[in-house]
Amino acid sequence: MDTLPARLRGRLHEGLHGVVAPVEVGAGQPALRKWARAASWTVLDALPGPGARRWLWCPATHTDLRSLSGEHYAALILSMSDLSPDEDDWNAALSGASPDWRQQTFAAFGRWPAAMELLARLLAQQGTENLPPVEELHRHPLMSVLVAPYQPSGSLRAAAVQLAAAALVTPAVADGLDVERHHLETLSDEGWLWPSPGGWAFPELLRRTLAPVPDPRRAIRAAQALQAAGHMPEALLTLATAQAWSEYLELLAQNARAGQGEATLREQLASVPEHWRQAPAAQYLAGLLARSAGDLNEAEALYSQALSGLPEPLVATVHNARGVVRAMRGSTEGALADFEVAEAGSGVTAGEASQNRALLLIQTGRHAEAELSLGRAVAAFRAAGDSQREARSLETLGGLQFGRGLLREALPPYAKALTLYAGYPRDAAMTHLNLAEVHAALGDVVSAESELHLAQALMRARETDGDVAGWALRVQALLALHGGQPSQALHWLGQVQTADRTLHAETSLLLARAYREAGDPERAAVSLEGARQLGLRADLEAALQGQGDLDRVIAEARGEEARLELATALLERGNGDDLTETLELIRTHGYLPLLSSRAAGTLVSMAQDAETRALFPLRVQALGPLRVQHAGRTLQLVDFPTRKSAALLVALALSQRPQNRETLAERFWPGAKNPVASLQTALYHLRSVFGTPLVTTERGQVSMLFPVHSDLDELRSALNGPDLARLAELLRPMTAPLSVFSDLPTELPEEREQAERLVHDALRIHVHAQPAGDARRRDALRVLITADPLDLDSRMDLIRWHELHGEQEAAEQERRHLEQARQDLEAP
Repeated sequence: MDTLPARLRGRLHEGLHGVVAPVEVGAGQPALRKWARAASWTVLDALPGPGARRWLWCPATHTDLRSLSGEHYAALILSMSDLSPDEDDWNAALSGASPDWRQQTFAAFGRWPAAMELLARLLAQQGTENLPPVEELHRHPLMSVLVAPYQPSGSLRAAAVQLAAAALVTPAVADGLDVERHHLETLSDEGWLWPSPGGWAFPELLRRTLAPVPDPRRAIRAAQALQAAGHMPEALLTLATAQAWSEYLELLAQNARAGQGEATLREQLASVPEHWRQAPAAQYLAGLLARSAGDLNEAEALYSQALSGLPEPLVATVHNARGVVRAMRGSTEGALADFEVAEAGSGVTAGEASQNRALLLIQTGRHAEAELSLGRAVAAFRAAGDSQREARSLETLGGLQFGRGLLREALPPYAKALTLYAGYPRDAAMTHLNLAEVHAALGDVVSAESELHLAQALMRARETDGDVAGWALRVQALLALHGGQPSQALHWLGQVQTADRTLHAETSLLLARAYREAGDPERAAVSLEGARQLGLRADLEAALQGQGDLDRVIAEARGEEARLELATALLERGNGDDLTETLELIRTHGYLPLLSSRAAGTLVSMAQDAETRALFPLRVQALGPLRVQHAGRTLQLVDFPTRKSAALLVALALSQRPQNRETLAERFWPGAKNPVASLQTALYHLRSVFGTPLVTTERGQVSMLFPVHSDLDELRSALNGPDLARLAELLRPMTAPLSVFSDLPTELPEEREQAERLVHDALRIHVHAQPAGDARRRDALRVLITADPLDLDSRMDLIRWHELHGEQEAAEQERRHLEQARQDLEAP
């Protein structure tokens, strides 16, 4: 090549101290030398001195390049790709040849700068008539003469001929071809072998000239080494060059997939001679092509033909492929039989067959068998070292268990999948969302929120597609519904935008539920139409809306082993036997959110022992307006017969121990003629309001029959931990004015004092957990001061925060507040 590529000429300028040529043989060094002489630069074969300028150094080996030091920092060090011609250069040099021939030779040999010069010389001597096809070019007698100067000599040439059987050279390939390591090192160091991803390679024209008729046995050994190292395209090219078609077809069949697409499969088959197209492996590949083209009938026929006379390692592969086609055509039993044969194979194919069989079994409702097949898929992928497929099988297993209502059993496979998804942020985020949904269905809101936050953190740290954000919004809406906030759920669901049919259907189903719980039946019915593809779950929602047959839904849920849907439907129907079965399902599988649904009140009458009553805790909100929840009912102060009956319930709930009846009566009815009678009346009122006795009186002691959960208990637990993250979560809604027992300010003075002290301690810990210069520290200080206006230390901290940020006016305002607080403290 006499001229340099245009893109390189622009980089060569007077300001350079020098230029270092590539070591690789045939990498355009003659053109570099010509340019250097024309520019009056010195061409050197030895490393230039530190002060030299305007030089071109052509090192003989890569080892020589290591002698470059920082003193040569201004030199331009070129790589072989810098001198490779582009397509315009190629076409200009070979303008006498046909466009097709130029295009084909550029695709085959364009990476080697010397190839353009060699082909130009061939064209000049041969003429444009009878140019050989590109695949036969290396056999042309004149070409072997032209390439000779670029070939090594002596023992190196013998080693090169051996290695030329391989499209990619690695130490393992050299060992397989009985080439001594020092020959490999010399060939690479002196530039005969060019660096290539995963190893080295001869320029393709040089490789084919070195071994115009490769020994198939040698090529097979090289291909085996390449296959073992995962270099599949290079292994296939090695076999095709040596015309080892039986091994080529077998290797291609082991790795080809219909999902590669029609064009790729056609290209891979194009080089196979007609005679070999009838080989069983080729028929299988033709079947893959037929399936990719959408011809399922022809694909099944070709797979069946291929199975007669097929090499044993491919039998499982073809059975698995035929099973997929049969499943697509609705031949369930035939597909299952194929998958069962393929499962007996090994490696990834066995895992795929087990996975495919499990999915088909799930569709037919044979869940127990599907679980076993998924277990085999996980084991096969694990043994094959395919962690991503192993994780996907675990995800499928978790989804199967969730669909069957086996919520606790769904957690382990999801958790295992999560550990395998390191480095796959989208998959990991989706698994966190799946775990959040399982925890939500178990009533473990804290864990569900934690998994949701982990998914959102992954979404922020790594770019994930919009559908992941949509699934996260769906989980947020689900948690809002579990918390009795349908309007908030509608807010989240309104932000979901997706073209994913599954996400759209799931969003529509949740919208239907949210509108139903918000008391908007018309919108609930409209939303449900978008979820009809979800089958049983959509039918259940229709029944809950009064549009469907609840008896049919119950029968369908039994048939599908959908325990959670069954429990929901039984609870809604509410017959005596239904309630017994519902309670047993809830107790066995942990469907605690059902006990917070509107229909749960019918179950409370069955809570006759402590173990059953533990399923129906009383939830008390003391921070902010009073809110009491029990068995699907939510009461505020206005829902109680009297203020004192509400205060009595809260006092008993928060005391966590029995109270003396007379003492309790005197506390709340000190002026009554018969305080104990007033107490009994209040207890009767509470029973009437809640539909069940919440309180028991025994041996003069009054105590709660049901366990109690309160926001004060959660706050105390987070403070004692200390669990700073949970503390922040609990305190986040608390903005000024912060109030404790705001609805009962005079009825519960002791409880209020203790609660205010707890909140104050929690706020102080929360303040100190925030970074000193962060705006969260300022906001936390403001809430703390609102809770305790006479907290002088916190006021001083807030002043210092404003000063640190240069907010002098705000600091001065806080000083005035501090002075007023001091005066208030000193006032008599």
